[in-house]
Amino acid sequence: MLAVLLCCQASADCTQPPCRDNLVAAACEGQPPCRDNLVAAACEGQPPCRRAVLLPAILDAPRQVEHKPDLGRFRPQGGGVKERLVRLQRCMLSLQDTEAVWIGQDSNLLGGILALMAAVLTECDLHCHSQALGAMAKRLGSAAVGREGEKDLLLFLKSITRPTVAPLERLHPQDCAEIHRLGVKENGIYTIQPELAGPAVEAKCDMVTTGGGWTVVQNRQDGSVDFNRTWQEYRRGFGNPQGELWLGNAALHALTSAGQHQLRVELEDWHQQRRHATYNHFKVAAEAQRYRLTAREYSGDAGNALSYSKRYNHDGRSFSTTDRDHDRYAAGGCGQYYGAGWWFDACLAANLNGRYHRGRYGGVTDGIYWGTWYILTDGRTGERYSFRRVEMKIRPRHFAGST
Repeated sequence: MLAVLLCCQASADCTQPPCRDNLVAAACEGQPPCRDNLVAAACEGQPPCRRAVLLPAILDAPRQVEHKPDLGRFRPQGGGVKERLVRLQRCMLSLQDTEAVWIGQDSNLLGGILALMAAVLTECDLHCHSQALGAMAKRLGSAAVGREGEKDLLLFLKSITRPTVAPLERLHPQDCAEIHRLGVKENGIYTIQPELAGPAVEAKCDMVTTGGGWTVVQNRQDGSVDFNRTWQEYRRGFGNPQGELWLGNAALHALTSAGQHQLRVELEDWHQQRRHATYNHFKVAAEAQRYRLTAREYSGDAGNALSYSKRYNHDGRSFSTTDRDHDRYAAGGCGQYYGAGWWFDACLAANLNGRYHRGRYGGVTDGIYWGTWYILTDGRTGERYSFRRVEMKIRPRHFAGST
């Protein structure tokens, strides 16, 4: 370890404040951004106390995301990063002989990780990278069994993978509205980070409708995903942003907890009729408040099914699932009866998470339902209508791109 620090020119008398740099994907010259390396770059405007080290890939490459924006704001800036990386690569090459003495086999992989840790851990705030660092620590633990000289470093790694201090910066935009403000105007799948201390997720962004900036939080289009899920599944989210999904109640709360937000519901039936409902005051409370819904100030042409009547008023209601009954129906659980998670009252005038029926169906009204739609029941057969497509999307109420 001493050889690593000496080669990378650790500074014992550094007087600069700790770095706050991100680990970001490095760009290959003349090629698209590499996804196989993580790079620790120096703080903008400051010479590094310890140089960053190019880290060999140890994790699976992330799944490619459509239209992933080049968000310069969330990357370290400075024209000297590439030059520093070249020098650091040379530094790593010079370490190979030394590493072999105390590391043994797999010196390139393990030595690269150890060099990165030695160079940046005491200077950079890496709490927000706890997942990646946890994987590093796991690899080190299995590769360094019996090597007493590495025990202290391994303990240090494990300690920082359980952060007690929230990160100070977000690695990704919070929502699609923020991506839109950065100049990205194309529909697509983008990486967002709803919670400051939470994981990044992939989300579908509508950058066109009424000015764009919409984060899609629910989508139904073909019945490929079962929406009869547990409380925990609705909390985490499920599905795929390229198809049917529920972004997650925790994400909904994080996205709407600060400032005022809009909800737009888009409906399409099996006759290609399309309508929408917009709520200019939309919010989802925290889990401690059972993800209580606020949906007010309606406009649109689909009708205000979320505030249908005193008995069927979804505004102000808690979320319920098959295993968590928070509705106002005394005779049973609406979530279990209708096979969905939703803000049930006693029980519903709307349920966009209902079963995906292909058009007409009989029996219990458990389909994708919006009680103010112009046709709900076939007068001759008594069969009900479900929807072909429905999408729920949100954005800040005073979004600059809105029209």
